[in-house]
Amino acid sequence: KHKFQIPTFQMSSSHTPRHSIQNDPLPVIIVGAGPCGLIAALALQNYGVPFVIIEKASRSKICSNAGSGFELATTSVEILNRLGIDVDKILSRYEGLALVDGTNGKLIRSSSLNTRGGAVNRAQMQNHLLELLFPSSEDEDGILLCGSGLETFEEDVGGEKVVATLSSGQTVTGCLLLACDGIHSRVRAVMHGGYESTKDWETNVRKSNELDPLHYCDSLVYWGKTPVEKGSKLEQEFQKTQGKDGNLTSFVFTLTTPKIPSSVFFIPAQNATVLNWAITVNSNEKNKSDNNNGQDLTRRGGGPLTEAEKKRLFDFSTAPNPDSVVRGLTNFALLKEFIEQTPAKDITEAGLYDRENLDLPFASKNNLVVLLGDAAHPQTPVLGQGVNMAIADAYVYATNIALAQRDQRAPREAISKSNTSDRHKGSKTTVKMARSMLALFTSQNFFVCWLSYLMTKFLPSSYFANSIDDGDKSNRDFLKFLDENCRSPKEQEVMKA
Repeated sequence: KHKFQIPTFQMSSSHTPRHSIQNDPLPVIIVGAGPCGLIAALALQNYGVPFVIIEKASRSKICSNAGSGFELATTSVEILNRLGIDVDKILSRYEGLALVDGTNGKLIRSSSLNTRGGAVNRAQMQNHLLELLFPSSEDEDGILLCGSGLETFEEDVGGEKVVATLSSGQTVTGCLLLACDGIHSRVRAVMHGGYESTKDWETNVRKSNELDPLHYCDSLVYWGKTPVEKGSKLEQEFQKTQGKDGNLTSFVFTLTTPKIPSSVFFIPAQNATVLNWAITVNSNEKNKSDNNNGQDLTRRGGGPLTEAEKKRLFDFSTAPNPDSVVRGLTNFALLKEFIEQTPAKDITEAGLYDRENLDLPFASKNNLVVLLGDAAHPQTPVLGQGVNMAIADAYVYATNIALAQRDQRAPREAISKSNTSDRHKGSKTTVKMARSMLALFTSQNFFVCWLSYLMTKFLPSSYFANSIDDGDKSNRDFLKFLDENCRSPKEQEVMKA
């Protein structure tokens, strides 16, 4: 694997790079070590472009997002293949879908699916990407900077550089800054939310809520991941949802009804030895758990439940409990087993948000700083496109940065080349689609519930496979733009260092 030398960049005297060469190009600064930031880093590494990753979380917490999983669509699989990643090591491919009656757990429908995508556990994927980037801990030195997140940044247009200041006071100088720091992006707060490092937290929050507010989508989500032991009751209950052949390869979901406020989603992962699950409920309240306070950015700003909260929120008794998110699901044995087997600390509650203003630019006026992934276009997870859009952003921008360096053009030309109006329009459409789908799947309106039931019961399985591809359209178009207007896939392969 190609390893570049650590380039010259400025830091406080307390942190000295392993090596510096005065004539080396400045690194690309990547803020955030989630899937978006790590894919950008891996692409840049493949092209021989130096980079530095700034991550607020400690090294041990980077991959600690308990239970978080997501879907990889066709475009993401294509990009990971181009990066030389053995997708089968992290991807559990969908071979079917199962619709279950939440009132009793009985199977309503089981159908096969033909799709290239599947499910990935976030922590497993991040660990795998980190292993590819940094085979040893020594390889991280001076490149992966954990435990002190970005405080602010300044653009030096004349010098064609960006100076990032960390909360520790250290500074890092780079040629560009890629903001991969998620829905609560500090880079976005500086760019659009009026954040000033000299102001107190309350003042900055108030200003951000005025200039670039989040949009609460009237829903809470609870997620977790639960190990499945061979021969266990949990495996037996899940197997009942998998159709005649019993293969544990179908994702399972339930629908809301006028009496059931929650929709439930189960996804087998890691060869069905782990089940990722999520429960989504319409809620005017933005939190029911004290830890869901916006502080833990590894959990989308949500937080883990306490044992007392778990008992209150997942109350399977028939006694009236308006706080219970499993009302009407008291006879759903599979769900009961899931909740019983998952410790409260491994269950996350988070509010679902996107942004009020979907027309704000993704790049700074000087094209030295750009927002990627959820920092640019956060969305509800119903379409499963959040991580897919992040991966597409990361790969396209990284490839154009490599092209600019190869052609000896200014790095910011790579930003202007990638920041297309079509991508912005496609992102906006996807965010709105995700809003609408969330409203549909959490509705308790009788007619909406009945229509959803009829559609999921009788539509052909190809409809669901096509819907995943439809949601992926913006990413597919973005990659096509790169291939047809910048460099072909074969030329991209030749560029690799």
